[in-house]
Amino acid sequence: MTEQEFLTLITTRTARYVLKALAKMSEADRRPFARHALKTQKAYEKVWWEAQMKGQKPLKAFAKDGEALGIAVIATARPSEYACGDWRILPQSLPLDEVFAQLKLSWIDAWAEAAVEDNPRLIDAVHLLNRKRLCSIPQTDAYILGYYAIQAGVPDNARDQFLSQDVWRFFEVEGGGDLSLAAHDKYSGPRAGWADVLRALSENGDLDRQRLLDSSLEALKRDFAQFRAGWYSRFHTALEPSDAEIVERVDQYLGLLNSAVPPTVAFAVKALKRVDKCGELDAKALLDAIEPALQSHQKSTALNALSLLKSCAKRNPDRVAEIAETATSSLISEVGDVQTRAVDLIESLGQMHNAGVQTAMADYLDVVTPTVRARLVDTAPLAEAEITDFPVPRPEPFEPVSSVDEAVSAYLALLEDCHDPFLIEQAFDGIARFGAEAAPLLGPLKKRANQIRTRDLEGGFSPGKYFQRPISVAGLSWANGSDFDAELQPYLEPRYSGHQPLGISPHSFEGIFAARAKELLSFVQAGHSVPMLSAPSDNRGCVDPLRLIDRLEHYRGLGVRPGAMDFRLAILRLGSEGREKALAALNPQTEAERALGYALGGEFRPETDCQLWAMAWQGRRPIEADPNIQRLVGGTIPGLGTPAEYRFTAKIRRIDEYFWPQPNVSILPKMPGDVDPSLGFALPAKFEHCYGSDPGASWLLGLNPWAVLMNPTQPELYFVAGIFDLELDQKLTRHHCLTYLDPFFRPGLQPGKMAHAMLAWYLASADEGIGMTTSDSIATLIAQGRFQSEEFADAARELVFFGALPLRRWTKRMAQVSELSKMHAHEIQKALSAMLYDLPDMLPRDLGGILELLHELCVLSGSGLTAPKSTAALAAIKAGGKTGKFAKKLLKLHSL
Repeated sequence: MTEQEFLTLITTRTARYVLKALAKMSEADRRPFARHALKTQKAYEKVWWEAQMKGQKPLKAFAKDGEALGIAVIATARPSEYACGDWRILPQSLPLDEVFAQLKLSWIDAWAEAAVEDNPRLIDAVHLLNRKRLCSIPQTDAYILGYYAIQAGVPDNARDQFLSQDVWRFFEVEGGGDLSLAAHDKYSGPRAGWADVLRALSENGDLDRQRLLDSSLEALKRDFAQFRAGWYSRFHTALEPSDAEIVERVDQYLGLLNSAVPPTVAFAVKALKRVDKCGELDAKALLDAIEPALQSHQKSTALNALSLLKSCAKRNPDRVAEIAETATSSLISEVGDVQTRAVDLIESLGQMHNAGVQTAMADYLDVVTPTVRARLVDTAPLAEAEITDFPVPRPEPFEPVSSVDEAVSAYLALLEDCHDPFLIEQAFDGIARFGAEAAPLLGPLKKRANQIRTRDLEGGFSPGKYFQRPISVAGLSWANGSDFDAELQPYLEPRYSGHQPLGISPHSFEGIFAARAKELLSFVQAGHSVPMLSAPSDNRGCVDPLRLIDRLEHYRGLGVRPGAMDFRLAILRLGSEGREKALAALNPQTEAERALGYALGGEFRPETDCQLWAMAWQGRRPIEADPNIQRLVGGTIPGLGTPAEYRFTAKIRRIDEYFWPQPNVSILPKMPGDVDPSLGFALPAKFEHCYGSDPGASWLLGLNPWAVLMNPTQPELYFVAGIFDLELDQKLTRHHCLTYLDPFFRPGLQPGKMAHAMLAWYLASADEGIGMTTSDSIATLIAQGRFQSEEFADAARELVFFGALPLRRWTKRMAQVSELSKMHAHEIQKALSAMLYDLPDMLPRDLGGILELLHELCVLSGSGLTAPKSTAALAAIKAGGKTGKFAKKLLKLHSL
């Protein structure tokens, strides 16, 4: 057969005719025609799609039967040359087993593997071919994914294969996307999932129940992704193992405590509680394995683990010292209740003064909540450390890396966790100082940064992950000596049809960070070792003015101009101390250096660079209106030559029968709509923010802790973002809004109206981690003498009396703060008193709890209410119950 005869055959004859004709030829004789078959089929496919888009039928002149072209491809081409699972190639009018039986292909096993790799739903076709002894069962993971892609049930064509082999690979093959057991069963109807099928097969005796129990636990050991791992723990539970079966597998449950998947750890702890109730839990084995559960981010898991330790102590009184020391691991929890329960257990065991336990507790001093820490001040190691009654953050120097090894290690650590703003600054300062000499050490960094970029590209992005982009891209640019924008390009390419990936706007928060990264990398690639101008000098996040002058002198000595964005960020971060000396030492030679002189308090007039001088105005102290800056930026714009005024209000939002609190922030003067986008770093997102609605474009699109270091002494915009980022009823493991509370535990914070408003709002959060950390934030501000009771009261009054704030947990947390010391009780009393004026006619249902707490604090302090507006508001209350009762008691105290 010639090439022309072959082309005529496949384009003018039906699929059945072509199959019959090609089957008469040997495989070797057909093989030379593969390229013609592939080219023709591809051309036909293009014509077919064009016709579909235009609503036309495919041109018969091109090929009489499109399926004939598919038969030709299968008969001539090897599986590696085309997509074996492509439905446009596989015939629909002819049985597939008939096609392969006639063609007698030597590569049919390779076709079967490739087919399920391309389209796992072809597993039914593979089963049919295997039953006809035409192909072997593929041993690839894609074959098992085929089961996950179809309706759950034992296949008619491969029952023995399924029951003896395939089903057990369910516990080895994780899958991904919509092809997993978890995804399949999530969207199946009632009793139509694979879990239901396997359980029924077990009950019928078709599958070994004990093997199913063991296999599900083995799957959990593989640390599949959390969503997919959940199927195996739920399936194990659905098998309803007896106490004897649970006890028999105690070692496997203990091993699962070390899982990287939090729900798996929770599942294992629950199983171990059953073992414990049966009296079969070995103390040594438990103590050796339980630490990961005690340190779980999930509150319930950590509490259940502590409960296991408590039970273990009852059964093993000779091990109470070891048990108490083990319990200290829970002090790392971010949830105050877990820390409290751990200390309660240690106290109940009488081990608070055990030397080993004291040493173990001392290791967690920096992470426990202040309320818990106050209970530990009597222990010996704490006394030696001269801990005060309540911890107060102290200024400490920022420690830069001191060697090229440390620089690389810091960046590797940053790739794993970009939530520590000071680690971010340490890592990028390390690039600037040691990046030029780090080339021989960058292999591991390059590998990890590539892995992270690949993972993010395959998994897509959430807003909170966008900040990972400039960090991983900068790492690749450093390791490869390549262009930053070139390494960023894969993020900017569409991942699928219609996808529009987000770039990095030069005017966004992410863009400012990326601009500084590119500047530092340019120095490295030029072979320079320079200090990062904006590197903090201390743990407040500020840059010491005199140290900044020294850094500039380093650049002058090299004859190198500093990076523009690095310079501007340094101006924004200027500390308050040493400004006059720095100004005297400054010899400004450029517009940027004159802007620095202006920020330091010098008499310099703005020149041409709007962003530069706006940042310089932000860096001045005190912040005062400047007509020259106003003229430069084009008017009275809040945050740009004009101090911004923030106003907090709250109301009830209602939809049908549902209602919830709605905080609002107004910022004056009103912002015009035509502001230069390069100035967005200093602007509110828009004039009025409304919770529950889109706040519009903002410099802070996705939460990242680095944002508060943009201008560490002027963080009000950061707290505005924090107010609108919290959903009050949301409960999360490691809640992202904890980041907004970090600044309260750093020294030097000057909290304004928005800081106090955010605290008043967060105090009512249903998330225990947020609530307890907010309580500790307020307690820390009081201990520092920085808590403004009037500003807190103004916001709290809006939320309590006009925003329907949930009051029980709010009041409970206020009470917890008041119990810390007389000073704390006094400030909480002042704040609650200041809330009570011009009360609305409709009072909150749980106001009685607030009045009861206020009455208790007044009695303890021996003082009543003194503000006339507060007593007038109480006198106007006509309610009964607890509200009326304590309103009268407070008035009686006032009259005394």
